[in-house]
Amino acid sequence: MFFKFILRALKFRKQRLLLAFAALAVAATLATVLFGIYSTVDRRLRDEFRAYGANLMAVPAGGNTLPLGIVSAAEKLGAEAAPFLVTSGRIGNQVVAVAGFIPEKTAGMTSYWHVTGSRSIGHEDCLAGESLARELNLKLSERVMLQGAPCTLKGIVSTGGAEDNELLMSFETASELAGVHDVASLVEIRAEGARLESIRAALAAAFPSVDVRTVRSVADTESNVVLKMRNVIFLLTLIILAITTVCVSSNFNEMVIERSKEIGILKALGAAERRISSLFMSESAALALVAAVFGYLIGTFAAAAIGRQIFGGSFHPDMSVGVFLVVAGVMLAVAGLATAIATSGIRRIQPAIILRGD
Repeated sequence: MFFKFILRALKFRKQRLLLAFAALAVAATLATVLFGIYSTVDRRLRDEFRAYGANLMAVPAGGNTLPLGIVSAAEKLGAEAAPFLVTSGRIGNQVVAVAGFIPEKTAGMTSYWHVTGSRSIGHEDCLAGESLARELNLKLSERVMLQGAPCTLKGIVSTGGAEDNELLMSFETASELAGVHDVASLVEIRAEGARLESIRAALAAAFPSVDVRTVRSVADTESNVVLKMRNVIFLLTLIILAITTVCVSSNFNEMVIERSKEIGILKALGAAERRISSLFMSESAALALVAAVFGYLIGTFAAAAIGRQIFGGSFHPDMSVGVFLVVAGVMLAVAGLATAIATSGIRRIQPAIILRGD
């Protein structure tokens, strides 16, 4: 009886089932896209925010320098850390600010630097801030006669910050020029948003002579944007699922009306209303599972294309079992709710009236 009921639905109610399947498949596709983006938006947005610089800053609580060991301590906690050593030097008769940095540690947090030339420097190379280069009329590839550490100018930097007035060179060269070792003037730190406060507290406890501050302009903006994006995606998902539920419920409600004679016969033969409802539930569950597979495959590639368009990078479909299980579960829930609404009218079908032909 069960399979006969299903096969008759497929044979005589193709249009209704196709409409229900289409609605579920579209919903599954959109749900896959949204769940796929939702699960990675936190990481992707935080990767984007890396370009805006550090969200923690370590500066001396007293004195002019802090121990360089805070860099390795921050890295052990899973953060990125870039030390800077600020000192002074002389070019001719003019005193200039000199900043030492480690290019490979700094690159990820200073991608907002606009560099004319090359930002890759060696022991005898340097970069000049835009304002400093203009003031001293410095040109690319020329020799900058900094007393004690002459260097070749590899690039001119524009940041809109203090770097525009500094001569930037390797950390080791700046240390030799300043006559200090294993210390820094400040350390910029980039920590995961979820662990920001715990990393700050751990570093502050391990280095009491260091003031570890949160860069609120970056940290707060990052947290707000991530939270708002996740909320928007979640809201869109709910709206799509609600529309799908209404659509599928409408289709199954029409199917119940069209098959009222069959339902009346089943009730006359003694079939319980719950049993009849389970037949419709089985139909909708089968549709939901097939639609989930279909929608998941399309949605996975769509999510990869959208992610590439928004965040850049390579086209990389992420076939996540977790996302599929969530999509399948949601589609079953949507189909089940829609069918439950539609089959609630079964109890109003009276076998005597149906069999009489009224």
